[in-house]
Amino acid sequence: MEENRDLNQPEESREGYVPRPAWQVWTARAGLVLFILFVIWQIVNMAGGNL
Repeated sequence: MEENRDLNQPEESREGYVPRPAWQVWTARAGLVLFILFVIWQIVNMAGGNL
């Protein structure tokens, strides 16, 4: 029942967008770069015949 009350409240009383902490953003970016490098490494290995 309490969740329904939260949905019926005006917009001003709800919390707005809260951005993620900077360390989470930079960790995600570093992980994405490492993943892309890993994929490139796999493609280079397959192209070279090193299956």
